[in-house]
Amino acid sequence: MTAGVAEAAPKPVPQKWKLTTRTNVAGDDGIGALAVTGRKSAWAAGSVWQGPPLLYRWNGSAWRRIKLPAHVNHPLEQMDATSDKNVWAFGGDSSSVFKSFHWNGKAWKTSVVERGEVHAWDTEAISSSNVWLSLNEHSGRGQLRNWNGRKWRSMRIPAASSLYSMSFTSAKNGWAVGSKASGGGGIALRWNGSSWKSTALPRIQMPKGSTSQLSSVLALSSRNVYAIGSYSWMVDDDEEHRPIVLHWNGSKWRRLTGPNVHADISGLSTDGRGGLWMKVSGDRLANYRAGRWTVTRIPGPAGHHVGMDAMANVPGTATMLGVGYVRRDSEPDIQDSAFFTAR
Repeated sequence: MTAGVAEAAPKPVPQKWKLTTRTNVAGDDGIGALAVTGRKSAWAAGSVWQGPPLLYRWNGSAWRRIKLPAHVNHPLEQMDATSDKNVWAFGGDSSSVFKSFHWNGKAWKTSVVERGEVHAWDTEAISSSNVWLSLNEHSGRGQLRNWNGRKWRSMRIPAASSLYSMSFTSAKNGWAVGSKASGGGGIALRWNGSSWKSTALPRIQMPKGSTSQLSSVLALSSRNVYAIGSYSWMVDDDEEHRPIVLHWNGSKWRRLTGPNVHADISGLSTDGRGGLWMKVSGDRLANYRAGRWTVTRIPGPAGHHVGMDAMANVPGTATMLGVGYVRRDSEPDIQDSAFFTAR
């Protein structure tokens, strides 16, 4: 190094992803829910198209399918867990009954969350007696439910069309993001332990006719929260997207420079090394660390399209787990679920 000239800081290199295994289940299957409970324990859930629900368990080295009892009979859309004795999965069926399935370490317990046509966007388990669920009803209104250990309660929230993502650091500090019920635009709600309040978002310069939304939120502490999403507008018959990245410092949101992609971003997760991973619409991932962005392709076999549905960090390590799908280019309507790892 030349005297008096500072050496440039090395560019942060993100973990390298690889596809580790596929389900190879008969039929068109999808696994899109993931919960990591320890260094050698994780759960993943989904279903076979017009078939049974699927549940897999990771033991630190491999994924194994778990046999489910007959009463766990709904396609599984979302899941979360605080430990291997507090695992929650959710899903609806053709009779329009939406249920929760709770594993307490010994048996699966079932409860009815809602009757009607609903879809689950996200869930956050804080304890066995405090679980949050974000639903989208057929009316188009976003709704939050809370399990208090005895029953599911409907929670009062500021008007929102959909709340796509939630993240809690404690029972008294949580966030939910999505889109407004009227007028379009992103929305970020904060839970203070007793009520949900809307927070002001920074003004973003967008082309005329644009709409925006926030698709994912990650709360690391009460003063360190990230939210991401996108805004979009029509150019002739094509829809253009640009990413939105926001940071909450404990008092206000500030917009950060996002990755150089013309796409939506979603699925925030820590990377275990002081950075963040997120999905880029299509077959890419973006990593943000030390103020730098790196965009990478999701690995897969030649002649196939691959996608990531969910990812999470293994606590206390720099290992990432992911679940997604693999489709042959020649058979785009048929897919296998896939498991991914990054280190």
